[in-house]
Amino acid sequence: MRTSAFRRSMVAGIVFVALFVFGMFFSNDAPSIKSSDSAAVVAQKWVDWLATKSHRTEHLIGAYLLILAAIAFVWFCLGIRERLENAGPGEVVIGRFVSLLSVLGAGAMTAAAMTAAVIPGAVNFGGEKAPTNGDAAHWIMDLTFPFLFVVFGLVSAALIAAVAIATMRSDAFPRWVAYFGWLAVLGAIGAVIFLPMALVLLWYLAVAVVGLVRPLPTAEATSSVATAPSATSRSSA
Repeated sequence: MRTSAFRRSMVAGIVFVALFVFGMFFSNDAPSIKSSDSAAVVAQKWVDWLATKSHRTEHLIGAYLLILAAIAFVWFCLGIRERLENAGPGEVVIGRFVSLLSVLGAGAMTAAAMTAAVIPGAVNFGGEKAPTNGDAAHWIMDLTFPFLFVVFGLVSAALIAAVAIATMRSDAFPRWVAYFGWLAVLGAIGAVIFLPMALVLLWYLAVAVVGLVRPLPTAEATSSVATAPSATSRSSA
């Protein structure tokens, strides 16, 4: 991967964080439910909520943003893989593992987008009638949260831990990225209560910024470092 391509992958990481935040914001919009509401009241609130076009449109926008975030996430992780593999032959396996996890994470975001948009999309674009069964709509659209904060959270925990391990034994990233990474791993595991997910997103953002500030060495720089010892040895000879 050339330096310019690596920089673009790091920019994709910043874009991913922004798209994920806004996609999550739109896709998690839901009617106001009180703990005292009965099942029938909750179901009716969902029916009334989905009958409003603006609410359905919000979920569709959120779904599109999450799918774009998934694409940017895979692109970003390809840059992380390249950085790890450049750090030494011992990090090649971890780099491949990061690529695999990026696909799983993108799949979780895509699944979240589909559950958020399946009913609004069918009504807005498919000509279907607004649902009259609030229970079904409730359970389908509530799957968005587990996909984002449980599945993607656990995938992120494994991915961040892998990068932290590689960083601790190489110079792929500054050492503080690894220390922050272990904190982000705890946040990813506890992301089911929403707030710790901010640690995960901040870690991704920090890695992207570090990648922009400390790009991959150019081919010319690598070759000059490689030829420097030979030139010195010839002069001494």
